[in-house]
Amino acid sequence: MNRPQKGEGFPGQRIVVLPREVLARAGKHPLLRGLLPTDVGYFPKAARHLRARPAGVEPAIFIYCLRGRGWCDLGGNRHLVQAGDLLVIPPKLPHAYGADDKQPWTIHWAHVTGGNVASVLSELGATVERPVLPLGENPQLLALFEEMLELLEHGYTPARLLYAAQTLAHLVGVIIWQWRENFRGMPDAPQKIARSIAYMKQHLDKTLNVAALAALANLSRSHYTALFRQQTGYSPMDYFIRLRMHQACQWLDTTPCSVKEVAARLGYADQFYFSRAFRKVNRIAPTAYRLQHKG
Repeated sequence: MNRPQKGEGFPGQRIVVLPREVLARAGKHPLLRGLLPTDVGYFPKAARHLRARPAGVEPAIFIYCLRGRGWCDLGGNRHLVQAGDLLVIPPKLPHAYGADDKQPWTIHWAHVTGGNVASVLSELGATVERPVLPLGENPQLLALFEEMLELLEHGYTPARLLYAAQTLAHLVGVIIWQWRENFRGMPDAPQKIARSIAYMKQHLDKTLNVAALAALANLSRSHYTALFRQQTGYSPMDYFIRLRMHQACQWLDTTPCSVKEVAARLGYADQFYFSRAFRKVNRIAPTAYRLQHKG
């Protein structure tokens, strides 16, 4: 049954749409060019909510479902959205979305523009084929959406726009972090990788290899490596080396141990090999690092 399109007008809704002239000025500011919210809102129990945009819109759209359910038609497929999901619609793509008839969604949403949008979507892996990211219920996400909305409800002076843009950047960072933590390649993937990292931290002085780490996670080497990179952005051994070098920095900062002693404590028999690894990660030699002023 066809329903009349209802884009807004829900009891208790809140919405801010920045004037186009404000956006034009903001686009010239170096701190606003990367990410900027153009429209933000909150729709509680949005019964009969329906938006259809055959030509798409210029900004990307982020919709965080707090309660209830909804759907999105994108790229010829219908995607279901439930509580805890983030719907991400890339710019300029034809789309339609709306609330479930029986359990209408409650949503926070934002339209986002800027030079960094494409990089953000790439980092999330949000595409026309996979626009729904199951993040789960996250009070921090809710608080950041709320903070951004409340800021712009009280005006859009240059200072408020800067604050809102930085809040949006924080929100995006939390979304990326949460998505990596909740990677759904397999149900317990985050736990397997977390346990693997914990094992690395407990054995910084040992010689580890990918095959042994994969076996501990009960995964094939290739699958383990792919999951590890998805979760951390690094290969397992590169991450292990970075953990070692992080510990080396702490010992160089807080103990009188010589570089040779720090290397030995981390399982490096060759001090010079350790120094090369340290320089590769930290872009500075251990002795020079120790002499730096910090804090």
